[in-house]
Amino acid sequence: YQRRVRGDGITKILYHWDCSRVVERLLVNCSSPTLLDLGSLLLPHVIELACHSFASHVLELFIMKLVRDIHTKESREAVDLAEQVFRKLCLDVSKLIADVHGSYTLRSSLQVLVSIRVEEDKRKRKRWDIGKNSFYETSTAHPTLRRILHKFTKRLVKVDVSSLLWSQQGAPLLSVLLILLHRTDNKSLPNLKSVISDSFEKTVTDYQGFDEFGPLPAVLLDSKSSYVVQSYMKICSKDELESLYNSKYKPLIVPLSLHHVANYTVQTLLEYAPSRAIALDMCQKIVPIFEDLLAESITGVVISVTKCCHHHGLSNSFDIIKVLQEAFHVPDDQIHLFFRCLMSMNTHDVLVEKLESYKKPTQSGKPRRDRFEATLAGSLLLQGLFKLGLVGKLEEGLCSLSEDHIVYLSTNPQSSHAIQAFLTSAAISNTVKHRFIKTAVFVLDKLVMTPSGSRIVEAMWTAASNEIKSSIAQVLLSKEQAIKDNTYGSIVWKNCNLKAFKLGVNSWEEAERKKKKKLQSFEKIIGDKVAETEDKELDPVQIDDTGTIEVDLENTNSNQSKSSKTGDSSRKAKKKKKG
Repeated sequence: YQRRVRGDGITKILYHWDCSRVVERLLVNCSSPTLLDLGSLLLPHVIELACHSFASHVLELFIMKLVRDIHTKESREAVDLAEQVFRKLCLDVSKLIADVHGSYTLRSSLQVLVSIRVEEDKRKRKRWDIGKNSFYETSTAHPTLRRILHKFTKRLVKVDVSSLLWSQQGAPLLSVLLILLHRTDNKSLPNLKSVISDSFEKTVTDYQGFDEFGPLPAVLLDSKSSYVVQSYMKICSKDELESLYNSKYKPLIVPLSLHHVANYTVQTLLEYAPSRAIALDMCQKIVPIFEDLLAESITGVVISVTKCCHHHGLSNSFDIIKVLQEAFHVPDDQIHLFFRCLMSMNTHDVLVEKLESYKKPTQSGKPRRDRFEATLAGSLLLQGLFKLGLVGKLEEGLCSLSEDHIVYLSTNPQSSHAIQAFLTSAAISNTVKHRFIKTAVFVLDKLVMTPSGSRIVEAMWTAASNEIKSSIAQVLLSKEQAIKDNTYGSIVWKNCNLKAFKLGVNSWEEAERKKKKKLQSFEKIIGDKVAETEDKELDPVQIDDTGTIEVDLENTNSNQSKSSKTGDSSRKAKKKKKG
């Protein structure tokens, strides 16, 4: 291979669809000397390879493998080669940013240098499963790579950042650069932050549907720049987020929530709300427009509101269930269909029409099956409601489900998470959970051997009383051999300690009582410890909003002296014991 491939021969190989995939496969398990030899062939053509649709994949994998060798073997030759490769990439950064494949190569190289897990490749080419992400676990950057990273980012920061903000290839690169500088170099970060904050001044008035609200920041209405703003929010301090909300978002939270692009920044702001007061103010403005949001299929904001209420303890501040009931047009006498409306994300009228169509026989005369629709958005919304403990008007529809519907919802990868959230929520009483479990007991043998259903069985077991656990155990023991032979069933068998139940009910009940008593005492200890830590002052080591570590030297020295004294006394005690 080394003898035949010289000069432009390597580019001919890597520009070919099949040949480039073969080289990728060879790179996975190649030795360090072979990797260095390949690097000497790739080095003169780095820019051309980075901008090619096939060869860019090989170059990205080569950089990953090279940096991996530096982490594990600390090869000086690998470090020198990495410096030359990144020096080549820095020579023509503008060309790489303007190209789809080149910009992706830049992003993956930055992530590799700082040891961030490489993002999923969303380009059209279907790759082999070569374990791309297995090369990197999130860890601190290697010391020898920090110099390369500093030079590389210094060159990128010199590019016109404001133009990257509105570019299809530049916006993702700018997002990665923000997170990277936040973790490594804080000197260049304020400049980038100021450019993004200044971009809010540019407003747009010629948009449809929101004329009555006045001008909106253009940076939030564009799909590319709003993606950068989301990354910007994630690295901002609490004071910066509070200032951003009060100046830009507070008067415009309603139109931004209803915009099909700007609503993603509202979701990020709800997730990273800097204080309970701001979270309360946002939710007070967004909850009344739930119906409009659902009509526009902007369910993400509604889901984010439920998560925000759960995080900041705002469950009693709004009647979310009543607002959702009105949004889905569910009358009080049909409240048993409310759960089904939320899960399927259909209004009451649409759902009733579908249920009526299920009653009509097919052309062959056979009865139609009552299909229960489950959507991802509905499952996420119900998870948020169950974590808040808002199950009052949903109880009738959830606990009156038929056995077929329970099997479907529990084995469906999307809806099963909602059922699990209901069974594991600390805000929902055990009485409501037991009512659901008593119906689901009869179909446990159909759930226990499925990936999603096995998690539901374990959640039922944890929430059940000893009497219900006996019923669950008897149902599972009837299919003992099949459950043991199944991968998921064997895990449930072990976690539920069904072996002890089989040996004797009395001994099993005594073990369950002891286990419950230990769990309660442990929870009490944890609760007392949490209360103590809240009353105490901060530790000597403190982390401020910028991520830097501040050390109180006086407290640290006093603690060290105390620890040294206790260490000496313990050593003396050991010597006495030995004597």
